[in-house]
Amino acid sequence: MRVSRPVRTALGRTPHVEVVIPCHNYGHFLAGCVESVIRQLGVRTSVTIVDDASTDDSADIGERLARTHREVRLIRNDTNLGAVRTFNVGLARADSDYVVLLSADDLLAPGSLARATALMEARPSVGLVFGHAQKFATHPVPHPARPAVTWTTWRGEEWIERQLRRAWNNISSPEAVVRTYVQHEAGYYDPGLPRTHDVEMWLRIAALADVGHINGVEQAYYRRHEASHSSQFSASQDAEERWRAYDQFLSRWTQAEPAVRLRSIAQRRLSDEVLFDLLRELDRGDVTEQTITGVLEVAARIDPDVVGRGQWADVQAGRSGTHRPSAAALTRTAGRELARLARWHRWRRFRYLG
Repeated sequence: MRVSRPVRTALGRTPHVEVVIPCHNYGHFLAGCVESVIRQLGVRTSVTIVDDASTDDSADIGERLARTHREVRLIRNDTNLGAVRTFNVGLARADSDYVVLLSADDLLAPGSLARATALMEARPSVGLVFGHAQKFATHPVPHPARPAVTWTTWRGEEWIERQLRRAWNNISSPEAVVRTYVQHEAGYYDPGLPRTHDVEMWLRIAALADVGHINGVEQAYYRRHEASHSSQFSASQDAEERWRAYDQFLSRWTQAEPAVRLRSIAQRRLSDEVLFDLLRELDRGDVTEQTITGVLEVAARIDPDVVGRGQWADVQAGRSGTHRPSAAALTRTAGRELARLARWHRWRRFRYLG
């Protein structure tokens, strides 16, 4: 890992960033999303809206935006292809220096594309740059950049190890800028991973190129609302879907030794995460037997060895409600709570870091 201050390079040209905006019945968000792109300074932008056979006025709004702004074009799917295949329709047509996949309900932060492309122009080995994405419900609250904005870069394999050891995805998606030829070489999103196609994609890109992060400033705004995909899965389902993405990547990664080692680490991390969340629910006392059984099945599918570990025994004791916790179980409970607090403090301290 390398942390450095931004450097300027004499380009003699303006980087071209194509922003692909998939849209299905998000017409009421579309104009604001496009505006957040065309207002970017320091880069040349083009916008490809891909309407996935919307039943609202998305296509009409897209056509109006294309007429108004010469850098905007509209592609209309004849039939509804679903989110992931619609992403791929736009990405496959990208012909630019860099490409961004931006959902129609999200926004880019001012200056984000200039910051990301500056890093990649200065570091040609970097194929993916991301940063902090502020989550918002109605309107984002822009924060000024910190006095010392810096860059962090990792070798691709180093970043892959970092992701699998933590076993959680810290890229929301709208903040990710990819070198276009790297995107084409990596391929496109897998429809077989409807929940975690992005998790697997970042790993595929990191297997081909280095990764960078913009520190100290927001790069995008990620909208949270009831219709978003992120609100439709339980914690255990989310963990299992992450495991599916990791398993698929590791099965195909050409680096055999780290793949074997990191597979075991990710399995344990995710299965423990599932049981940790379940034990916290049991402490609150409002968990059905059906839910307990379902979550235990998820943990065992991720890592069959979880059955023999202490947290599994703690769940079995907690579900009966008749066993006095052992000293070991109490120690594990305290350890889990300390780990939760430590993770929260790390997030709070490093929320602008990768």
